[in-house]
Amino acid sequence: MKRLLHFSRIPRPLQRHRRVGLASFTFLFTAFVLSLLVGLSLPIIKSVYLVKIAAVDSVNPTSNVATSLLFGVWGVCGLSALGTGECYGPHLGYTIPSDILSLVGLSQSVATIAEKTVLVLLILHLVSAGLSTIVFVLSLYLHSHPAAIIALITAIVTALVSSLVFAVDVVLVVLIRNHINSLLLGARFSVTFGNGVWMILASVVTTWIGVVLLSAGACYCFGVRPLLPVTCPRETSLDDEPFPDVE
Repeated sequence: MKRLLHFSRIPRPLQRHRRVGLASFTFLFTAFVLSLLVGLSLPIIKSVYLVKIAAVDSVNPTSNVATSLLFGVWGVCGLSALGTGECYGPHLGYTIPSDILSLVGLSQSVATIAEKTVLVLLILHLVSAGLSTIVFVLSLYLHSHPAAIIALITAIVTALVSSLVFAVDVVLVVLIRNHINSLLLGARFSVTFGNGVWMILASVVTTWIGVVLLSAGACYCFGVRPLLPVTCPRETSLDDEPFPDVE
């Protein structure tokens, strides 16, 4: 009996507010998966990258010479027009090899800017993924008001960090696009957004939706009502019964 009472006190997920809890869990878990995939981008997951720099006028586009660079969070890959290439990484704060820069035609100054920016992005991506893990777990316990408040605060911080990551991604691509041709006279390059940037945007949107749903659970709004205390019926005893009138 004591064991049964002990297990009954263990908090179970989704005891109350199941609709809000499931909805917030779905959005926040989606944001976590997207942040994790971008955090493990190229060269760990080669199909996910942040920035692509490609030479517009290649001397021999049918050769195996690298004509484009794909920047990920953990490394960089040099690809040829045939789809072959070589990747460097994964490393924390990687350096683009000089042989790849010479093949593509990029200067070391452009590479240094990209390397420092990607290092900041690496840290922010990992922080965002870690915070998303805490939030989507706490979203299952909205029946506890302290847990709901902690989840809401953590979700707001996660949304702000994710928004900052997306803003830095966009600024990085725009700056490289606007200055790469002026820094390298006589060469033409195209700079495009990688799919990782759009994945971060989707993560930002889903995280802010999760913030709205968690606000409903923490502030008791949008149809979410607080847990009412359970009152037990008062037991009557023989002492409470009135004595019959004795004539």
